[in-house]
Amino acid sequence: MTKKIKDDFAKAKRYWGEMMERWAFVHNDAQGLPVMAAQTIASLRKAEQAIGGISVEQWTPYTLWTECLQYLDSAALSHRFGEPPSEQAAGIQYIASCVRALARTRLIPGLDEVAEVPPGKIEHNGFNEETTALLKNYEALTGHVRYYFERSTPGEEFQVSENIRIAYDGLKAELHDSNLVFQALVRELESQAFVDNGTDHLQERRSAALMVATHFFETCTIFESPPTGAVTADATAV
Repeated sequence: MTKKIKDDFAKAKRYWGEMMERWAFVHNDAQGLPVMAAQTIASLRKAEQAIGGISVEQWTPYTLWTECLQYLDSAALSHRFGEPPSEQAAGIQYIASCVRALARTRLIPGLDEVAEVPPGKIEHNGFNEETTALLKNYEALTGHVRYYFERSTPGEEFQVSENIRIAYDGLKAELHDSNLVFQALVRELESQAFVDNGTDHLQERRSAALMVATHFFETCTIFESPPTGAVTADATAV
């Protein structure tokens, strides 16, 4: 990473020359850059300040949003990131596509009953207001997913739950932030289910992916549950 920072800065400086006033290393690590990478940026900044040169910065996803994206209109944002989810329940055909995208390998069904969502699971995972709102809104729609599984082939729900757990574990190890993991999981499910990249029914497709992900959040397949007996601050507040 330190080599990339130095190389990218050197290339930008050669290409833009005196026209470049600011340079930022943009990253998606919500925990912040590793020490050596941060030191490299600090060294570049100090060297440029000594000669009255370029402003050297590092941008988190939030900085990228505030600097470049928050002023774009909805059409421009949709072009870059896809349509936002629909407020209506997705059709069964879209749910089926999401489920089939996860059903890659035949597995032997388990015998354990599905656990109830423990109180405080959302708070325990540290979800922000945006992710919390999505989960709570789509909890009301997951009956459509259960309806699908009630009529699916035997073992399909277990098979899908195992595969989504594997996907979750991989994203959790990479991203280390519950909000980023949830967003990435929904995007991955959506991209796997709808590979045609068409422009029709984008909101319904997004909603279907959210409904399937929320269903498996409810069944405790993905994300961590609070310790047994734990209570949230809201539950004990007077």
